[in-house]
Amino acid sequence: MKCPYCGSVCADDALYCPSCKQPLPTAHAVGTASEGPACEKRSPARKAVTALVAVAFVIGLCVGVYKLVGWIQNYQLTRLYTRGAYAPTLSTVQMDDLRQGHAMIFFGKDGDQIYLPEMDRSLSISGGVARMEVADSDWFGLNVADVEYADITLSPMLISESGKKTELPPFNFKIDVPESPLSISSPATDRITVVTGIYPLVLNVVPGSTVFVNGEDVTSSLDRSGLLSTYVGVKPIGDNVITLIVRTPKHRECRREVVIYRQHYDIELELDTTVSDLSTARTMAVTGTTEPGATISVDTDHIEESLTVDSQTGRFSFIARFATYGNNTVRFRASKEGKEDAVISFNVNYRPSLAEMRDRAWAMDYKQLRVMFENWRYQSFACRGQVIDSFTNDEGASFIVMDVGTDERQLVILENQSALTGPTLGRRYLAYAYVDGQMMYQSEYYPKLICLYLDVSSS
Repeated sequence: MKCPYCGSVCADDALYCPSCKQPLPTAHAVGTASEGPACEKRSPARKAVTALVAVAFVIGLCVGVYKLVGWIQNYQLTRLYTRGAYAPTLSTVQMDDLRQGHAMIFFGKDGDQIYLPEMDRSLSISGGVARMEVADSDWFGLNVADVEYADITLSPMLISESGKKTELPPFNFKIDVPESPLSISSPATDRITVVTGIYPLVLNVVPGSTVFVNGEDVTSSLDRSGLLSTYVGVKPIGDNVITLIVRTPKHRECRREVVIYRQHYDIELELDTTVSDLSTARTMAVTGTTEPGATISVDTDHIEESLTVDSQTGRFSFIARFATYGNNTVRFRASKEGKEDAVISFNVNYRPSLAEMRDRAWAMDYKQLRVMFENWRYQSFACRGQVIDSFTNDEGASFIVMDVGTDERQLVILENQSALTGPTLGRRYLAYAYVDGQMMYQSEYYPKLICLYLDVSSS
């Protein structure tokens, strides 16, 4: 047999050519002299094609696995940001300038970022959250007369710490056109009763707003922070309706009414606006004006010789005296022949000074206090002990539970009206307070006192 590569003569059973060392065709593969070499010449091409197909298959398989893994990751991430733990939340907040807004909270891994292309803003995730507050008015233009709400769609993008970007599910929400902010400090409620001819009106709006009081534009009286402090007249006709209108750019108009009631009298009788409803002394001067020729009599405790009335001008004054701490009623009347008496009654909160409270305070006698709390009402005590609890009731009053005992537990409940709020639990304090009855705490009644002064105890 001849070698098909070099032409050398080889043995019939030889596997390799002794000259060129090429493999020789086996007996079953040997055909015609022209067939063998042609087949062998195609073999390298076939091998190359086979190799390319194999490589393409491997590459395709890797790409498929990569896409499958990426799809699974995106699917899991989509679920997290739609129905899972990373689903963003929207909550109502009030901005520092009184405007209503919403807080958007996104969740994720620390170090990642949330990019909002519609706002061109990036939020860093720290502590597992990224928070952004936006005023509701920022979603609207200046003219909102024919607008009810804004339909908002954000397209957040998650940017990992390594720089990988992943488009998150769209975040959709609606924002109603906000009402112009208005906060009324005085009066504290929408309806009050007064005994004076003028009343202080105090309110806050967003700077740049326009304000009307009973149709009069009072915007010029606003200060730079949006505070308005003015007086309104109150006639003795019963209900005096004060209409407030606020117009803030990008907001709906706000309209509020407050009713200031002043009783109508047959006899003119008015208390001076300088008369306060708070006193730090046991006595306080009360002044006002009545009709000329009318007489004044005082129904509540007062210094009799202090009462004076000018029959020509109607000016009067007297000194009221307060028997207890807290609210004391002052009531007086004007009388004139042929007319029904005019009566004014108001409360004065007697809040003694720290020096007076300290001088009048008794040392704590807990066992007697639990028995004599009714007889000792308004008596002041020095309460020294450890604060073991604090709470607030439904009316917003703040209470402190103090253990004033030395050898055994002795609890008192202090309604905290002092300037010190939020005392530290477990710390000792000295409180000056007066008895106000008793109060239930953890299914048992304990003495209740009104705390006017509270400070850290040195012992």
